[in-house]
Amino acid sequence: MNAETIKAWFASHQHHWKRVFIGLGIVISIIQFLRIIRSTPGDFPLHWKSGEMLANGVFLYRENFNYPYPPFWGYVHSVLADISMQSAYLLMYPLFFMALGVLIWCLDRLCNTHFPLKRNAVFWTAVIAIALSSRFLVRDMLECGVNLVLVALSWLSIYLWREKREFLGSLFLGFAMALKCTPSLFWAYFIFKREWKMAAFTFVAAVFFTLSPMFKLGYSEFKLTFTWWGNNVLRGLGETDPSRGISGEVPLSNMSLKPALARYVMHLPAEHNARIDSPLYIEFLNFAPQTAGRIVKGMMLFFLGFVFWRFRGRIQSRDEEQVLWECGAISMLILLYSPVTWGQHCVGIFPGVYLLIRSSISKGHFTKPLKMSIGVFAFVVLVLNRTFIGKHFTELIDTYHLPTLTFVGIVLFLMNRHRQIIQSHQSVVPFLESESHPDSTSRAKEQRAA
Repeated sequence: MNAETIKAWFASHQHHWKRVFIGLGIVISIIQFLRIIRSTPGDFPLHWKSGEMLANGVFLYRENFNYPYPPFWGYVHSVLADISMQSAYLLMYPLFFMALGVLIWCLDRLCNTHFPLKRNAVFWTAVIAIALSSRFLVRDMLECGVNLVLVALSWLSIYLWREKREFLGSLFLGFAMALKCTPSLFWAYFIFKREWKMAAFTFVAAVFFTLSPMFKLGYSEFKLTFTWWGNNVLRGLGETDPSRGISGEVPLSNMSLKPALARYVMHLPAEHNARIDSPLYIEFLNFAPQTAGRIVKGMMLFFLGFVFWRFRGRIQSRDEEQVLWECGAISMLILLYSPVTWGQHCVGIFPGVYLLIRSSISKGHFTKPLKMSIGVFAFVVLVLNRTFIGKHFTELIDTYHLPTLTFVGIVLFLMNRHRQIIQSHQSVVPFLESESHPDSTSRAKEQRAA
C-alpha cells in the first residue's frame, strides 16, 4: 500500500476520523476535569492562595519567600478569594479551552494570506499541532490554561498590531507582561523592529497593570511587596552557578536552556536533585561552576544575538510572511530563556509548530528534513515518557534535556523558513527591476561605448 492509497483511504473516511479525534479530546478533557474534582494536581491552589493572601492584606511572600510571580499575578487571582479553592478551580477550568480557541483563531487569521487553506484542512492542521503539543497542553489543563492564556494574549496582540489596532493590542500584551515577565520578549521585538507606537503603548499598559495592586495594597505595602519580588528575581538571575536558579537547585523538570547547557559543561554535585545514580548517567565537560556559568551565559547571549541579527531587517509591511516566522521563533525563545520552564509552560511551542505544519500543508509539500524532525520530536517528547518507559528511564532521559534540544531545533526550522523568504525576496526584486526597465542594459552599453 503506497502513500497515495493511504491518502485516498484517509480522505474517504475523514469524517469518521474527525469524530475520533474530537471524541478523544473530549475524553481527555473529562479525565483531567475528574482529576481536579478528586484532588488538586496542579499549581492552581498556590495561585489561589496568593490571591487570598493579597485580598486579606497578608504579605504575599511570607509563606513562600521565593514565589516567582509578581504581585499582579496575586492581584488577578484575588477576585477568586471569596469562593473556595475547589470551586474556583472548577470554575476556571474552561479558561483553557477559551484560550486554545482564541490562539487557533489568531493563528488562522494571521496565516490566511500566505498559507490559505480550506476549512477542512484548517481543522487537520490544528489537530496535528495539538497532537504534537499534547504533552504540554494536557499538563496545562490542570493549571486551567493560565500559561496558554499568556500565549493567546501575546498572539492576539500581534494580530491586532497587524490590523493597525495598536492601542487594543498593547493592552493585551501589557496585561500578559504584568502577569509574567517572559512575554516582554515580544515587547523587545517591537522595539528592535522600530515599531515605536506599539512598543510605547505596550510599555504604558504594562506599567499600569504592574502598579495596579497598589489600589488594593496601598503605596507602602505595594512598594515592600514589589521590592521583595524584584530582589528575589535579581538574586536568581545573578546566580553564577548555572545549576542553581531563583528557587535554589534547578530541578530536573526545568526545561529552560540554561540548565540544559549546564548539564554538558559541568558535573552536577552528587547531592543535586537533577542528578541520577545510574550507570547510564554520563557526564561530559567538567568546568568549575563559575566558569561553566560564564560559558553558558556566553552561549545563550550568542544564540540570542544570532537570532535577532537574522531578524534585523525592518518591517516593510505588517502582513509580511517573515513576521510570522519571527514571532514563532520569539515564542520558542521565551521558553528557552525563561529561568523557570515547567512542562505546562511549554504550550508556547504551539504557534511555531502550527506555522510549520500549516505552511507545509498549504504548499502541499513536507520536506524530508521536516518529516524526519517531526518524527524525532514525537518520539522524544511524546513516546519517551512514563506511560511507555516508566519513571526511572523517563528521569534518566530528562537528565540529557532532550525536549529542550528539540525546542532549539524548532527555532532553527523557523529561522530557516525565514531565511528562505528573505532570499526569495532578494532574488525577485532584481528580476522585477530589470523587467520594469527593459532598456537599461542597452543604455548602459551605449554609455560605455561613448
